[in-house]
Amino acid sequence: MPLNKQQLIEKLIEARAYLDRVLDAVGERWDAQVYSDGLQWTARQVAVHIAEADRGHNRQLMGIAEGQEVIPPDFDVERYNQRTTEKTTEKTAAQAREELRASRAALLAWLTDLDDAKLDVVGRHASLRIMSVRDILRMMTLHEKDHANDIVKALGLTV
Repeated sequence: MPLNKQQLIEKLIEARAYLDRVLDAVGERWDAQVYSDGLQWTARQVAVHIAEADRGHNRQLMGIAEGQEVIPPDFDVERYNQRTTEKTTEKTAAQAREELRASRAALLAWLTDLDDAKLDVVGRHASLRIMSVRDILRMMTLHEKDHANDIVKALGLTV
């Protein structure tokens, strides 16, 4: 059975609380390497990536719910991540965390007022998969948790 709106809100809050605990535990180790392949992100870059992705997901969700095609069929998420990494080299972890707070507050406010039927509207996610608003919301929680778990593992954190 699909999650209802209140359950989705709870999952989003739970995922963000976990991410916040992980980011709190990073301490002064923001330059510690999290990934050794691909873009080779540090903890700070992962936090910035999650903030950028969160804002992007919000735009996708809100557009898809209104029937807009937000992501073009030829979107390249790897290229997008590369360009975003290049553009945000000066962004601090503190700035990323503030952006995370603001984007989640905006999402929860939007979701609270959303007509439940809009959860089933489908559109193209950045992965190029056609997904419902409901499924993208679930994916957002998984995205945050996966990156948080990677930080925990790479830095040997206890949260």
